[in-house]
Amino acid sequence: MLILHQFSASHFNEKVRWALNYKGLTHRRETYLPGPHFPVIKKLSGGPSTTPLLQHGDGYISGSAAIIDWLESRYPEPALIPADKALCTQAIAMQTRFDATVGPATRTLLFEVLLNEPNYLCDTFSVSKPWLKRLAFRASFPAAKGFIRKGNGVYPDNIAGSRLITQAALDEVAAGVARTGYLVGSHFSVADLCAASLLAPLTNVSHPDMQRIEPMPFAVKEFLGQWANHAAIAWVHEMYARHRPVKL
Repeated sequence: MLILHQFSASHFNEKVRWALNYKGLTHRRETYLPGPHFPVIKKLSGGPSTTPLLQHGDGYISGSAAIIDWLESRYPEPALIPADKALCTQAIAMQTRFDATVGPATRTLLFEVLLNEPNYLCDTFSVSKPWLKRLAFRASFPAAKGFIRKGNGVYPDNIAGSRLITQAALDEVAAGVARTGYLVGSHFSVADLCAASLLAPLTNVSHPDMQRIEPMPFAVKEFLGQWANHAAIAWVHEMYARHRPVKL
């Protein structure tokens, strides 16, 4: 049994959930609260305290790209990495670049809003937990707010840079998929999975793994509205509709 140690509301964790479901792999999910997860994940991984962390028969793998690479080597069908060498290089390069730039940028922009909506932020990350844990998590927010701000890069210079990165990524994706509907070649690949997952914080996809809890505060709706008419956001919804299976 594969076990995914995760945050429920995380686009990097979503990359791995998508890969597992796309490959039809039965797995169990252990969902953690941000903050209290640190010692548990660090102990399991023997190193990083970050999610996603995939547990398998031989040990643990940390990080979405490394996990997807491992899944591809063990469960090659349906493929996420193109067989063609040139397309493979392009797809992996795009994932590496988006992981390093776009993922952190969209997270920063979303958390800029969520930090001012503490009830919604805490509900989003604790929705699956018993009410006592949810209450305790909310009570800890004032003390944790500074760490959340720092950990997600929510400070003026980085916010400004994140907006530029995000806008550039949206434009790149819209241009990149104009001919075939996909970013690399003419078939769904890890490049599409990565881009759609990491842009998902800018919208509200219908898939239950990433759909936002209701009711959404006005500030969150306003945030999503900024990007709603961009062609890349329509493409994100299309990728979810075509290629994102429901949870197994």
